[in-house]
Amino acid sequence: MAGIGSAIGLLKALGRLSRRDVRSVGSVAGQNFFGFGIFVAYQQPASAEFFFVILAAILIFPLSSDPMQKIPADRRVTWPIGRWEWSIVRTGAFALSPIAWVAAALVVRAGWRMGVLVCGVGLVLQLIAFAAKRGSPGLPLYWLHWIPAPPGAAGAIMRLQWREMVRTLDPYLAFVLMACTELYKLSGKPLDPAAPRILALLVVLALSTETQVLFGIDGHGAERYRQLPIRGWRILLAKDLAFLVLLALLVLPLDWVSGLMGGLAALAIGHRRSVGRPIAQTPWRFTSGAIAPDGVLQIAAVFAVGLAVGTEGLWLICLCIAAWIASLLFYGWRWDRQA
Repeated sequence: MAGIGSAIGLLKALGRLSRRDVRSVGSVAGQNFFGFGIFVAYQQPASAEFFFVILAAILIFPLSSDPMQKIPADRRVTWPIGRWEWSIVRTGAFALSPIAWVAAALVVRAGWRMGVLVCGVGLVLQLIAFAAKRGSPGLPLYWLHWIPAPPGAAGAIMRLQWREMVRTLDPYLAFVLMACTELYKLSGKPLDPAAPRILALLVVLALSTETQVLFGIDGHGAERYRQLPIRGWRILLAKDLAFLVLLALLVLPLDWVSGLMGGLAALAIGHRRSVGRPIAQTPWRFTSGAIAPDGVLQIAAVFAVGLAVGTEGLWLICLCIAAWIASLLFYGWRWDRQA
């Protein structure tokens, strides 16, 4: 009986971990791409399906996590349970996985086939993650060490920013948008001439929430920047350049100029919340900013600048660069004042 009691206690703890995971997925509500999807759904519900299908596809990966993997292995070996109690805990852990809850909801709302399909996808992803972890125990962090660093202190900050950015879901959302466009081109089907520019702006939108959490993405580690003998504008510049380099790679096959100008507009607006209200972010979740007013302003600015730069030309490009530099210097000064 003691073994059963221990197994039940462990399952309750795993259930609490799963509830935390489900609540953390709610960060998508503060993502600009999600906010834009809500706006499109209000105007044209059929067109919004594209946005929410992509978001759901990205969210399947964190929702498929095994609750037991969040408990260190050295603690698991000290659990006072026997082999058959361990089987109960192992089976219950899979049932407590967030993806199992999603599958159960789909069985009720969309039929058993959809529920079984989602549950099967979650099981496959868990098996892949388990095999990868067994094959390379340091995989989740080790591959981040390969990210190169440009020279100097600013280069070290850029590498740190890249490491933190790729541990959020926003870049993968942007990559899926870019990859889907390129696959459609390879299919040989006709593509509207304006489509690459629109998709480039959607890529910017997928990444734009990162500009609201330039310091929040570091969590409590953001305080270490105050120990560096570097002016605030230089720290912001390094973080901005890291964002722009990643954005440039993603919009390069689409519309490079419109994408970069949209990114500068997002940065000019995002500095205010990044410096004034840095909010810690959860790894492997969408970054969560403020839809109103910052997100609304960013969405409007990204599309206004990105759509107009093709016709307005050089003067608008210069205006975007000037606005970004002004924002960079002002909020760099604000950062120094806070220190």
